[in-house]
Amino acid sequence: MRRRPLDMPNDRSLLERFLHRFGLALTGDPAMDVTMIARAFATIPYENLTKVLSHAQRKEDPFRTPEMVMAEHGKWGAGGTCFSLTATLLSLVRSLGLRAEPILADRPYGQRTHSALMVWIDGRPHLVDPGYLLTEPIPLDAGLAIERSTSFNSVILTPGDGDQWNLATVQQGKTTHRLTFRTTPSEASDFISAWKDSFDFDMMRYPVLTRVVGERQLYLQGRRLQIRSKDAVETMKLDDEHWRQAMTTHFGIDPTLTKEAFQQWDIQGDLDG
Repeated sequence: MRRRPLDMPNDRSLLERFLHRFGLALTGDPAMDVTMIARAFATIPYENLTKVLSHAQRKEDPFRTPEMVMAEHGKWGAGGTCFSLTATLLSLVRSLGLRAEPILADRPYGQRTHSALMVWIDGRPHLVDPGYLLTEPIPLDAGLAIERSTSFNSVILTPGDGDQWNLATVQQGKTTHRLTFRTTPSEASDFISAWKDSFDFDMMRYPVLTRVVGERQLYLQGRRLQIRSKDAVETMKLDDEHWRQAMTTHFGIDPTLTKEAFQQWDIQGDLDG
């Protein structure tokens, strides 16, 4: 029986492989080590190619374990979507000996459609979400609004009702509400249920990839490639010749993975999504 995605790590082997891959060495300071790991982790691409393949190959148990995520990153340059990435980072942080729990978030288009981590450092709960480049643990127990600058935008966290925190981004002076975190730790069964629901999202019908390179965020949805920086947003529609190529040149995905994933979309007839 294979390990379940949210199981506690049995040892530090995955952490040690991660540190070796990214050339990192632990400092012994919990906050510094979590930040260092999360910053490296944020360079792993968000992509749904592996998710589509996992669902096609293992419909009854499509949930990728942390070991699978890291193995496929090494093999294909792959990453995953927020649930598999959260489960992987959760395992890495727990291997440091810290208490860490997954949390869920609601987006404008649906509840429980995003996930992140709460990490306890010196007894205080901190938010970590590499998907929004919140790689330095943010303490939330003071209940005050928080703003963080990233390489291409700003992120604002404001307390809501009860355990809720709202996240908005600021790009070229425009503030956009993105999601609302539920900071009470998610039960494993609820997290897996939300993860299972995600296989029916519309975004499973076409490629969705995100990656931060330097001071730019690259975002591919279907054929539309968007490049965001602090000063500009450039959007282009890719033709057949450059569509798959962009996933390698811009996102570092091995063409073998792209080909296998596109075969699934060919079957579904949704390549123009």
